[in-house]
Amino acid sequence: MASHRILVDSGNYFSNNDNLGDRAIYQVIFQRLRYLWPDCQIHWITRNAALLKKDCPEVMVLELTEERAPLSLISLDANSQNPETQASSDTARIVSALMDCDMVIATGGGYFSDDFSNQAEAILHTLEAGIQLGKPAIILSCGFEPLSVRSLSQKMVGVFPLLSLVVCRESQQSPMVARSHGVPEQRLIVAADEAIELAFDLRPSMLGESLGINVRQADYAGVDASTLLRLREGLGLAIARLGVPITGVPISLSGPSDPDAIASLLQGIAGIQYVPSLVSTPQDVVREIGACRMVITGSYHAAVFALSQGVSVIALVASPHYRSKMQGLQAQFGAACRIVFLDRENTAAHLATAIQDVWGAAVSERPRLLEAARQQVSVGRAAYARLAELMERVPANQQDSATPQLTDISTQAPMNKDTAEVSFSLSPEEIEQFRTQGYVGPFTAFTPHEMEQFRKTVSERVLPTPTPYCPFGLRVRHLDSEAVYAMCSAPAIVERMASLYGPDLVLWNSNLFNKPPARPEQQEEYPWHQDHYNWNMEPILNISAWLAITPATLENGCVEIIPGSHRQIIPPAVDIDPAKSLRFGGIASDPAYVDETSKLAMVLEPGQFFLFNERLLHHSNPNRTTEHRLGLAVRVTVPIAKVSEPFPCVMLRGEDRMGFNRYLQAPLDEPDSHWLDSLPPGQDYLFDRPIPGRGWHVREAEGQRHFAWTGLEPEAWIDFRPTAGGDHWLRLEVIHMLTMAAVSELQLMVNGQAIALRHEQVGDTLVLEAHVPDAILRSRTDRVRVALLGSSLVRPCDLNPESTDKRSLGLGIHRIALMPIDTPKVAPEAPSATNPVPPPAAWYRRLLG
Repeated sequence: MASHRILVDSGNYFSNNDNLGDRAIYQVIFQRLRYLWPDCQIHWITRNAALLKKDCPEVMVLELTEERAPLSLISLDANSQNPETQASSDTARIVSALMDCDMVIATGGGYFSDDFSNQAEAILHTLEAGIQLGKPAIILSCGFEPLSVRSLSQKMVGVFPLLSLVVCRESQQSPMVARSHGVPEQRLIVAADEAIELAFDLRPSMLGESLGINVRQADYAGVDASTLLRLREGLGLAIARLGVPITGVPISLSGPSDPDAIASLLQGIAGIQYVPSLVSTPQDVVREIGACRMVITGSYHAAVFALSQGVSVIALVASPHYRSKMQGLQAQFGAACRIVFLDRENTAAHLATAIQDVWGAAVSERPRLLEAARQQVSVGRAAYARLAELMERVPANQQDSATPQLTDISTQAPMNKDTAEVSFSLSPEEIEQFRTQGYVGPFTAFTPHEMEQFRKTVSERVLPTPTPYCPFGLRVRHLDSEAVYAMCSAPAIVERMASLYGPDLVLWNSNLFNKPPARPEQQEEYPWHQDHYNWNMEPILNISAWLAITPATLENGCVEIIPGSHRQIIPPAVDIDPAKSLRFGGIASDPAYVDETSKLAMVLEPGQFFLFNERLLHHSNPNRTTEHRLGLAVRVTVPIAKVSEPFPCVMLRGEDRMGFNRYLQAPLDEPDSHWLDSLPPGQDYLFDRPIPGRGWHVREAEGQRHFAWTGLEPEAWIDFRPTAGGDHWLRLEVIHMLTMAAVSELQLMVNGQAIALRHEQVGDTLVLEAHVPDAILRSRTDRVRVALLGSSLVRPCDLNPESTDKRSLGLGIHRIALMPIDTPKVAPEAPSATNPVPPPAAWYRRLLG
């Protein structure tokens, strides 16, 4: 039986590229393929045959000599003399190799990104051609980043659903991006970079004592000469304090040149005698790194080689491309991969602190790093077992049978008519419906299985964690949650929006709607309204997608709309039964203008969505089921609109040529990843800093005292770091309330367990105290969560018609503290000339008036 033939496409990023990280990947891929099929023939597309043969001498090289072009619709006869059909030499050889192979593979790398879109599109053309010839097509251990290059995104949408297997090299964002471009869940694996195995196998028995230095000076790294100057200033003193040998550890030897960048950085630091390392193979630089105790690096594979040998890393990040890469490594290896961002004002201080911390912890971190590397090698090898399963379905030496026909390979990349245009672009009829009816849909963006994964992430990691961007925990979570951003940026949503509003789209807001089961005292009903009433933007121009995370049914209060109602601006009517929707703010459309006879219920399955504009009348009824109804509203505008909200925007698609708005990069992890580390030390909170919790109105100041009202959400809570042990007193100091019922109905929970309260008036302050047993404090090991719920909520405007304050308020709290049971009790701070607090009767009247 003839041996299997495998075609591998690496293509190389640059024609003169000599990257030791890529070369390490190639070596391990070759070794793993030969382990699966010892006599297989491996044909390899490359731009540098000499380097590839140096690392993998047994491969059969297909060296490219021309600029890569899309595979053309050509005659399969490579010797055709017809000038209209004759292919280039490179194209003809690639087609011939595709016809002869049993499997086509794209190597690992970080090229599925805006920075290397041409590289990625060329490789996708190879994979697509293999698919059309009936070959299994696989992507191995790549990193996938959110994209703004439309042609690449469209090409991915056309090819990804047809791939036999996609292996992501990190779990933070790559799976989300791959799934959003159509990779079926059952064909998606998260493994690890192949280069980890090469470095792990060469690990020394002991940790070294030198400091490794790498820096990548390139546009895609965000590092230029001025960045090196700033880095040199911050690095010099820290290196001098260590007083250890310095080792340069270059990865890219040319195109771009790490040795030149490292020399430029170090030769400007006083007292450093830098001698460039003589490395020419991946093994050379791995051994140099293995002799280090710590590596400071601006390149991804220097970090991979270090962490895989148990060497701690400080990763220097100055671009979204490298932030994605380094945060992926941090998720795989933990705190021993410390990230320092080079584009911040206090970078020097952060770098100095990081060097001291990471150097000191390097010895204790090494066993954990090596175990993480060992596990990732095991996972990576297991992923290759899937290749063997795929190959079992393909007869060996397939080219000996009847020659398959290569058909329908477009001469014009990057538009796939069967997927990108039909699936994700609106038809003329749908565009007309949106114009005349104010909405269009429903459509499908995700599978129910994908939405269940999103639901778990949102419920378990997003909703329980505050966001620094908004006090209301259901808004703008796309700014701090990778999962929420992945839903907002789904091509199925974004490309349809682009059909209506053009190529440049700004994600300026999002809302999670977590509608609880209705209770007699809490009917979560949203009255008929048009969205534009409360929006701070000029002009008000918006398109929204309402995406169902869980089923949206008539029973659980799905959105209902009135088609065509967008054609007039309906005046708002304030306080239409505000008790039904305390969080809505009491603003609704004047019911005299609402004709419900033509209303339409938007019943959706998980993963379905519809689009509507800012003037379409819509509402939802209470949830009459026993389960929460969870959905996401995605709010998108165009760059001509100036958004005046306190939180930033995200450029969802295209570019902003206007400059009216400020932007943030999309998140790469979930908010709980850094939440516990952000908690301040101690257990005494005076509302004088950002609230370490959720459900509170914006903090206010009264003299020198700070406080915040409960009532923004049904539950207000804060987190403390764990206590030292023993029973504690929990003390709350209330300085404002509108009714005594806010206290008498208050329910206090510590770590989810109810605690009995007693209260006493001390001057102008109502002191609430509770005894908290040690067992309750220790029922959670990561934090102590203090929650307040059940307080009667009242709006000042309901007590005094002249008041313009329409907030729903419970208690105005100045202090929350956990104190050991033997701590002497201190009376609340008394009023003074600098801290004037009126007596209760006066502040009560002032709030009402």
